[in-house]
Amino acid sequence: MYKRRAIPWYFELLDKKGNSNFDEQTKALEKVLIKFTKYKVVVLGDREFCSVDLASWLREKNVYFCLRLKKNHFIEQENEIWTQLQQLGLKPGIAFYLRGIKITKTKQVVGFDLAAKWQQKRWGMSANEGWFILTNLGSLPLAIEAYKTRFGIEEMFRDFQKRCSAVLGSQCGLGGSPHEQLAWFPP
Repeated sequence: MYKRRAIPWYFELLDKKGNSNFDEQTKALEKVLIKFTKYKVVVLGDREFCSVDLASWLREKNVYFCLRLKKNHFIEQENEIWTQLQQLGLKPGIAFYLRGIKITKTKQVVGFDLAAKWQQKRWGMSANEGWFILTNLGSLPLAIEAYKTRFGIEEMFRDFQKRCSAVLGSQCGLGGSPHEQLAWFPP
């Protein structure tokens, strides 16, 4: 991070609209992870990267991760009792950490943790929704602090888009949303 901006180590524009898929994500990550074998790396992903397959793949590679989940995912809190994330009671000012959860009814993958936080109201305002983060960092503070650094990525993309637009009068192929690209950064 430099002046609250992420500095890309690898960047790839995809020749398509919409989200990247598991194969595209792992292909890009393999190119980056090989360069950082001597470092502890944390992969941060917004809801585009909420794949349990990606989390399993990262765990197999011994890579830390914080992947934001959509609130319609299910976790098993008790034997055969599945709860949708949006039903867990997360609201402004609340945070919690669940260890060793089983996630998604269809794949039923075991052994991940869930960090959840909804920023408390400040000046009478709060975020529209809270965060549900699939992680292997081991604690709520570590997961939340790591995930917060993701916003340096958003700022960097905004800067790129503004500068390209000012110079070329276009979005420079970046599309309308930073979520249409792959970009991986060390924390």
